[in-house]
Amino acid sequence: MGMEEINEKEFDAYVESYQEMHQNSTKLSGYDTSYFDEMKIREVSRFLKIKGKQPKRILNFGCGIGKSEPYFRQYFPGAEIYGIDVSSKSVEYAIEKNKDLERVYLSVYDGNQLPFEGKFDLIFAANVFHHIPFSFHEKSFSLIRDSLSEEGCFFIFEHNPYNPLTQKAVKDCEFDKDAVLLSPRYSKRILNELNFGPIQCNFILFIPNFVSFLQPLEKYLTFLPIGAQYYCYAEKKFAN
Repeated sequence: MGMEEINEKEFDAYVESYQEMHQNSTKLSGYDTSYFDEMKIREVSRFLKIKGKQPKRILNFGCGIGKSEPYFRQYFPGAEIYGIDVSSKSVEYAIEKNKDLERVYLSVYDGNQLPFEGKFDLIFAANVFHHIPFSFHEKSFSLIRDSLSEEGCFFIFEHNPYNPLTQKAVKDCEFDKDAVLLSPRYSKRILNELNFGPIQCNFILFIPNFVSFLQPLEKYLTFLPIGAQYYCYAEKKFAN
């Protein structure tokens, strides 16, 4: 059984109930699920502005039911946005959900080859790899690396396994029942081994909603390994 078969069966069953299950699993945070979707894209935008990067072609690797695409359009208005997922039912739902957005192209991914031609300036994978068996990680990361443009970059967002509230949220979420969380050390190591670089890891989601007035402080806490999630930023190494 291949990666695409495992994940398609897993997520096709949750298309209609995904939002509700996600909301239930994160209720301790006090936030609506849309907060987490936008926060990630906003953080990518903030980070890339500091780097002086303006991606023109963006790939959402594991777009699911299309929750991130409106925020990609909001924060990267000039970009073409592509999304892939192994769940055909999720992609159908995502296409319908985002039908009014311009320059958004979504397609089913067969687990082997991207359905779109050309390179991407930004590839984004949010809470995807803990659903991919570790035996497929090297293949998936290598495909992402080879799909980056010369100035392209990759963001991987994952749950922080060292945060107890994150562990509870994952345990309480039905579609995460088979998830195996990636440690920040593992993510950095495999990216380095597969010729990504430089690699930077930041932690996010420290502030619950009941003290949301403290959110402006989060950007100063990214070095603390206690955030509910983390992300790694990586570029593609090119030979001199």
